[in-house]
Amino acid sequence: MSAAAEPVPIESAKKSPAKGGVKAPNSTSEAISSLTPELVIALCGPIGSPLHEVGDQFKSALRKYEYRTECIRLSKAISDNAVAGEVSNNLSRYDEIKAMIVAGDRLRLDHGNDVLAKIAIAKISADREAVYGPENDAGPDEGSYASQRVCHVIDSIKNKSELELLRLIYGEALIAVGVFSPVEVRISNLQRSSEGVMTLDEVKDLIDIDSGEEFSHGQSVRDTFPRCDFFLRVDDSISGASEDDATGQIASKVSRLLGLVFRTAVTTPTPEEAAMYASASAARNSACLSRQVGAAVTSSGGELLAVGWNDVPQPGGGLYGKPPVNVIYSGRVVGDQRCFSQTGMKCHNDEEKKKIANLLADLLAKEGVVAEDKKGLAAEAIAKSRVKDLIEFSRAVHAEMHAILTAGRVAGEKIVGGKIFVTTYPCHACARHIVAAGISEIHYIEPYRKSLATKLHDDALTEAARDAQSKVVLLQFDGVAPRRFIDFFEAGDRKSGGVLKLPGKDAAKPAAQVSMRAIPKLEEVVVAELATKNFNLPSLSKSTVRGQANVGEE
Repeated sequence: MSAAAEPVPIESAKKSPAKGGVKAPNSTSEAISSLTPELVIALCGPIGSPLHEVGDQFKSALRKYEYRTECIRLSKAISDNAVAGEVSNNLSRYDEIKAMIVAGDRLRLDHGNDVLAKIAIAKISADREAVYGPENDAGPDEGSYASQRVCHVIDSIKNKSELELLRLIYGEALIAVGVFSPVEVRISNLQRSSEGVMTLDEVKDLIDIDSGEEFSHGQSVRDTFPRCDFFLRVDDSISGASEDDATGQIASKVSRLLGLVFRTAVTTPTPEEAAMYASASAARNSACLSRQVGAAVTSSGGELLAVGWNDVPQPGGGLYGKPPVNVIYSGRVVGDQRCFSQTGMKCHNDEEKKKIANLLADLLAKEGVVAEDKKGLAAEAIAKSRVKDLIEFSRAVHAEMHAILTAGRVAGEKIVGGKIFVTTYPCHACARHIVAAGISEIHYIEPYRKSLATKLHDDALTEAARDAQSKVVLLQFDGVAPRRFIDFFEAGDRKSGGVLKLPGKDAAKPAAQVSMRAIPKLEEVVVAELATKNFNLPSLSKSTVRGQANVGEE
């Protein structure tokens, strides 16, 4: 690295011509020339979902865009950095997966929750240097950034800190793809795996661990998955669906996503994407201390009927923060009585749960079940039990109920046979009202472990798409996430001379390119940190060493 140049005062720079007849640099041109078509795709999904197959489809589809694709398996990074005896080749499939989970948890505990993302970043940096040479102060030759048509597919992230770091480094060049299959499909995939046989109990245990371990450095797909940019659901909607059916679903959805990323096709939002975007927008109205939830109700044909969010009801109808529904109350000034504006600013639901835990501890002491001096410990233990999952004491109307009430008021029977889109899986209280309203489908993004919806209403609710004709079906949302809705569906320049003109796939660039000026510097810091800890980093692939030789190859 060359020594940093002394800063030149702005006024002096304006007055002084370039020395020696050298043309003064054009900062705009410099910034534009630093843009790169490089992409990083991070896959996230619950165990048993077809993550590897999705990675393969991205590699196949990106060949048409003249991209070289490299896959980074974080499971290999875990096994390469496991301590002696932590992961063994002589284990059953179930014990092998559990050992890998334990090894990954230890790595995060010892080196930070984002350590596996750092290993992936080191690999991306090394691959680029192998092809294009090291970064230097003078910068690359003109046009070399534009030639970097490479995509790294990270398979797969399991902790939200991993996603946060990748997004921090690569910005909009990162596309996080949430891959999902219903639990019945995942169980079947794991049981029929060619890598080893597992019992049903073993499969269910792994699915539960993968969903969310109760510590920050563990696997927590349920916390990471909702933060993705695109959701790809591979379901069982086709009766007797085969492996070819699943591959067809994946290929079609990957192709559509890439068309949006590169703007090589005129693609508009599906009714589901538009409704979920409305739902996510509505959630921002909520002042609930616990979480912001949004909901949108559509007719069976996709017409948006109403939106809702979780918040405290006000006199005159509706929720605080908006004018009352009843015109009699509209002119009255009613002070905001939501929890954040009250003395103490406490969550009433949390307060009631604490009271229940303390009352039960007092009763246990009174009956002689626990010693008087152990009441505090008893109350803490009770608070950690199913008591923590109680939702009855919130003052807020839930988003689903708000949307249903509004839709019923303004659209009447149009709600019957319609659909509801919620940012979070509905609780069991809302689920029964959704069923009673005559809604046919529930689409959600974020899982909600407290919900007993399908357990309490298994006669009316199902997560299996094949049963949609006889029950209300709960479907993981499929398509562009609300957080990238504007980015992906913004039209850009579609015509030239009054005629539609879209770029060919071989020359198309991502609509959201990022500058490579900062990325190598940030990667360098990550690599330096890993070097001090003696990590075993992924080796360069043969295709990387050959440079662009494999672009377009089968």
